[in-house]
Amino acid sequence: MLAEHGARATFNVLGDRVAGREELLRRTLAEGHELGNHAFHHERLAGRPLAAYRQLRRTSAAIRAATGSSPVVFRAPYGAVSDGVVRTAGLLGMSTVGWDVDPRDYELPSAEEIHARVVDGVRADSIVVLHDERRAGEQTVTALATILVTLGARGYSFVTASELPAVRPPPRWSARRRAARRRAALRRR
Repeated sequence: MLAEHGARATFNVLGDRVAGREELLRRTLAEGHELGNHAFHHERLAGRPLAAYRQLRRTSAAIRAATGSSPVVFRAPYGAVSDGVVRTAGLLGMSTVGWDVDPRDYELPSAEEIHARVVDGVRADSIVVLHDERRAGEQTVTALATILVTLGARGYSFVTASELPAVRPPPRWSARRRAARRRAALRRR
């Protein structure tokens, strides 16, 4: 369905759901989509940077083992982030993304309601969050087909999260800068 509309998307993956879905994840990347890190378990990580570090690292490793590619974006479960969690994702090479349009498809509204909530809420560079299993039913897939037609007719294009202008890669520490920080830390001891 996405390919019919020239749409690419970011699929945020829970680490505990990678096993058994390796072929699907590889196909997703081959079709031009992006895999994002959604933590290992679907739990709130805000204010828990060490737990976030463990989960994000474990999830990125699982995705890399399954696909040969590492995620560059992180979307926190429930959108619950703190400065420490955002910094943690950055240290692991990922930009933290949220969303600005949530049709609450997990509440199982009709396809028409999902469509209306999305097309009424979208603006340039919006990120729409949709769910692809368990909580969301077929109505999400049905709504997506009409959302793509409606927004495509309005001139929108559909890209991955990392392609959006507001999503910047996290700063990388250069080797020289890391060495200088280590030397400074040793001098303080």
